[in-house]
Parts: sequence; structure tokens; C-alpha cells
Amino acid sequence: MDIELSLNKETARHHTSEVFLPLQTPVDHDITKRHISSQIDLNLGFHIKQIEEKLQAKAKSILPETHFDQWGPALHGGAQTWIGLDFQILQTSYHDLKILFEVIRPHPGERIVDLGAGYGRLGVFLHHFYPKTEFLGLELVEERVQEGNRLLRSLHSLNKELATCDLSKLRELPDGDIYFIYDFGSVEHIKRILVMLKHTPKRLLVVKGRIARQMMLKDEIYGEGIKIKKLEDVYLY
Repeated sequence: MDIELSLNKETARHHTSEVFLPLQTPVDHDITKRHISSQIDLNLGFHIKQIEEKLQAKAKSILPETHFDQWGPALHGGAQTWIGLDFQILQTSYHDLKILFEVIRPHPGERIVDLGAGYGRLGVFLHHFYPKTEFLGLELVEERVQEGNRLLRSLHSLNKELATCDLSKLRELPDGDIYFIYDFGSVEHIKRILVMLKHTPKRLLVVKGRIARQMMLKDEIYGEGIKIKKLEDVYLY
């Protein structure tokens, strides 16, 4: 049984290495990056398109005549989960994650916490390129969490997982060394999490998005931060 498990892990590692080969070629155009990332997701075995279509159909059955920006709140208690929007637009491309982590250089054993993780693309990236790190992704939409965990299990990842969580109701942040925060929900929700992060021990905070960035600039403790070259609206604190 152990031999079979070992062979399965080796097969998964070999397959994943082939899937990520396109990242060896630098790409500057965002649309091209999203296209390559979408293909990588498919080759890994993600079922993102199917799940998002089911969520969209469910939202349409509730509010058939409204614009898509109302579908997420209709399904998830008023929270903006962007049902109906091309999900590749919301996710950081694999190319950009590669650039970012070449700067961050996480240490073995460090725990990366993603606040608003979607399908856990960051965890999948870390599983391949930084396998000795730990990953926890927090995401409101249960279907996305289940799919992300399914894929991580298929890759035999033991130290990376997603959990369902409403960040707007979070009272305490989970322990971590590196935190990721993106624009999500409402301005008040982002502000609340940033205040919590201010008092949370960590090595790094990665901020992406104009709303969160503007809040950081106005804060006496956070301030300017360090901009990641080649990446738009990504700063380290």
C-alpha cells in the first residue's frame, strides 16, 4: 500500500511539473497570463468553470432580471462573491505568483494565510514550488473551498488546505507568517481586517488592490510599503 501511495505521489509530481512548464517563459500581457493560468487550472484538474456556472444558474433563479453584481450578495447573505464574473479576472495569475514569491522567498515551515482564497490557486502554486511551506486559504463560498481541497488532496498535499470563513465576521486571525489580503466585500470589511492584521504577529503582509492600498497609505503604521516590480497594485509590508 505504501509503495502504491509513493508511486501515486511521484506520478502527481511529474504531471504537475509538466503542467507548470509554461511559467518558464516570461509573459508581460495580462490577458495572456490569464489564458495560460486558465489552461494550467484545466490541466491540473480544476473544475472552476463548471462550478461557477452552477453558482451563476442558482443566482439567476433567485434574481433573473438583475445585473451579475447582485448575484453574489443574493446567494451569500449580502457578501460580494462576484458570481457571474470571469473568475480568471479575480485570481492572481501563476506568472505573477512566480514573480511575487521570487521576492518573498518563504522559509520552510512558514505558514501563508490567504484571506479571500477563492479556489486556493496560491496553495496549489506553493505545493509545487515551495512544498515545505504551510498554507491556509480562507474563502466564503463553500463550493470553491470544496473544489480547492479536492484538488490539493489529488496532488497529495498534506500541509495546504482551505477553510470556509466569512471574513466580515472573523474575530481573530489564524496564526501565520505571511498574510495575503485583496479587495473583498465592503470597504468596512477590508478596513476591519487591516486593523486586525496591524496587531497580528507576522513576517510579511502582501496587499493587492486599490481599496486596501489606499487605506494603507492613510495609515501611520502601514504607510507606503514596498511595491513589487512588474506587478500592478501589489505591495509588501
